[in-house]
Amino acid sequence: METKKLKIIINDVSVSLFAFDGGQGVREYLAMLTCTNPEQSFEEQARAMANSCEEIRTSNFHGHLGKLSEAHPVFKRYYLSDAANQLETLQKIIGEQDCAVSYVQQPPLQGAKLGLWVYLMAGTENHKIDDNMFAVTHNGYTELWSAQLMAAGKNAFDQTFDIMTTYAQRLRSLGCTLADNCLRTWLYVNDIDNHYDGVVKGRNAVFDTEHLTDDTHFIASTGIGGRCADHRALCMMNAYAIKGIKPNDVRHLYALDHLNRTSDYGVRFERGSYIDFAGRRKVFISGTASIDNKGDIMHVGDIRQQVRRMWENIQALLAEGGCTFDDVAEMTVYLRDTADYKIVSDMFAQKFPDTPYIIVLAPVCRPGWLVETECLALKKL
Repeated sequence: METKKLKIIINDVSVSLFAFDGGQGVREYLAMLTCTNPEQSFEEQARAMANSCEEIRTSNFHGHLGKLSEAHPVFKRYYLSDAANQLETLQKIIGEQDCAVSYVQQPPLQGAKLGLWVYLMAGTENHKIDDNMFAVTHNGYTELWSAQLMAAGKNAFDQTFDIMTTYAQRLRSLGCTLADNCLRTWLYVNDIDNHYDGVVKGRNAVFDTEHLTDDTHFIASTGIGGRCADHRALCMMNAYAIKGIKPNDVRHLYALDHLNRTSDYGVRFERGSYIDFAGRRKVFISGTASIDNKGDIMHVGDIRQQVRRMWENIQALLAEGGCTFDDVAEMTVYLRDTADYKIVSDMFAQKFPDTPYIIVLAPVCRPGWLVETECLALKKL
């Protein structure tokens, strides 16, 4: 097994799974789970999801995917339809989690009350550093997954600045830096139309102090609408870093014939990045929309054409990283308007019948963008 994809139904839960063996004793499994019976209560859906997540590990899938019983979750992201009313119930059902766990209100648009992205790995040594950070060690590297990073503050700037400053300090305590070791961030913005500007300025202020500039590099990132159970949280962050890499090991993706540099309009993140380590190439494609190389929105008001241009941009970024859509292990698709779901769902089902993905309700940072997609790809070296 090098790469395998599988789709099955377990306990009223649709499971789409990507299995990858990059060699050197480590296997990776990325699964997207969505409930198929929207008439069930949230508690029923959450129990079905928890049972299905465990059954993934105990099923042998006819031996096609390696021994999943040896794989353990390292990161989970729950997509909730109503975080304020659902989080406490979900946490009671799933209990203490021995991995990094994120909860974000981004309703799955097929009608269920929750969805789940789970990342499992086999052949690693794992330990929880604290409630927000989980360490995965193998082959001289430590992958650091962080989730639910939040801070108090009267506005989005203060919260974002505090979140990212604290995270940078936490990395330094582990012998890492934000500039050299962090490969990916996810920023979830409550009421993005009003608070995204504060998040951007808060991140820029931290980058100024952490020596991340247009002349050096930034970090692959998604800034998207999403909220926590606590309505006072205007920003929440997830992050991924690797200890043991050298500063020049990370490469950034630009596809300048399709996209412009984000710093052209004051927003600092990389369109995509990749790292070669432990026999594998791991590629992170940031949230990508229908945009041209001047930074202008393409196909205003046309959801079909925006999807096609978005795919074209993602394909160009992947190609620059030596990958294709066949190497994509998971995709999260963000829609601004629920009325566009049927069109987008049909398009994705036709183009990506075997790739794990989920479509959620989450406004993009510019109102004219109707759809945005992020993805992660894995390729054996």
